[in-house]
Amino acid sequence: MTSVRLPGNVLVAVMIACVATCYGFGLSLFPQIIPDMRKDLAFDYAFVGTVTGLVQFSTVAFAVLATLLVHRIGAARTVVASVSLCGLCLSGIPIIDNLYVVAGLLVAGATGASTFVPMINLASRVVRAEQRGFAMSLISSAPAFGVLINSALVAAYAGSGHWQMIWYLTGAATITLAIVTHILFGRAGLFDSGTSHETFASTAGASASLRSIMPWVVLIFALGFINGLMPYPYLTYLSPFLREELGYSVGFASWLWATIGAVGIGAGFAIGTISSRLGSRYAMLACYSSFLAAGALVVLDPSMELSILSGIFFSLGFYPIYGLLPAYVSHRATPRLAVTVLGICTVFQGIGGTTGNFFGGVIKTSTESFGGIYLAVAVTAAVAAALTILLPKDQRAQAE
Repeated sequence: MTSVRLPGNVLVAVMIACVATCYGFGLSLFPQIIPDMRKDLAFDYAFVGTVTGLVQFSTVAFAVLATLLVHRIGAARTVVASVSLCGLCLSGIPIIDNLYVVAGLLVAGATGASTFVPMINLASRVVRAEQRGFAMSLISSAPAFGVLINSALVAAYAGSGHWQMIWYLTGAATITLAIVTHILFGRAGLFDSGTSHETFASTAGASASLRSIMPWVVLIFALGFINGLMPYPYLTYLSPFLREELGYSVGFASWLWATIGAVGIGAGFAIGTISSRLGSRYAMLACYSSFLAAGALVVLDPSMELSILSGIFFSLGFYPIYGLLPAYVSHRATPRLAVTVLGICTVFQGIGGTTGNFFGGVIKTSTESFGGIYLAVAVTAAVAAALTILLPKDQRAQAE
């Protein structure tokens, strides 16, 4: 099946790096340096809401595209192409003065969905079924590494007015990763067809048709929508909330982002362990409970101490949650069908992110405060927890 017997953990590490760059740099970097870019490019928060909404909507297009490409050219090629496009767009942002072209590069560079959707296919090929929930939790937590790197770069360059250097560095790193990924995937034979039954780890008792999983897959799609609607506005408006409404320094904002990234790295291991031992449903409940606490803390008291605690709770839920839905689906559907379900779910997630960021801008404009955004996060998290309880148990858990 492979040209060279590369260890599975090496290939998982490469997958983590790909998701870390495309989500960490392509999606999470812009919100951290909004105040700094506004000074030079002179855009308002209506523009921020529109652009970040379009960025989230672009994940819909990339999710659909990825689903098609995985079945046409394979998961590995789809990942390499996505990382390459992300790197090229990131590199172009600092050399363009036109605001609308910059917006276009931000939208085109948000290839996180087309990087992540193929991961359930690749993980099925290199990870044993009993470890898949843990591996997908780590992969979905990968953006935490990107956020951690972003925070260090923002602290080093944004405060001194050199925000362009951040885009240059992240763009170069992403392009380099695309080259390395192409080489390693090629040596591992992952460019071979990944859609045949022989290339997938077995999924005992899994459903093979979309109709057969319809009773519960609707809940998965609803949770996918909420996973975009709820968390992304929290992040998009965090730095402006801290620096412009609360008056905290760029150093504190960067440190809080670094904390979110650092906690997110550990969250993948912690939530992944819960998923492996108790099932994905319990792990999802832990994540949504963390979101609820994160939003409620900001609403109750946005002091420095509680803002940090809110960030910790948010990070515990944010990074692992995007791997838990694929892990759950992988136990209840065949890998080929799981790719389709994940693609559709990511479409709903993108629609949710677009909706959330747009209404986040509306809330700020109409109330002249960011506080309502975080109240909405808490309420939506409670709804998501209720939906999770309605999900049937993982088939793997039932078998055990």
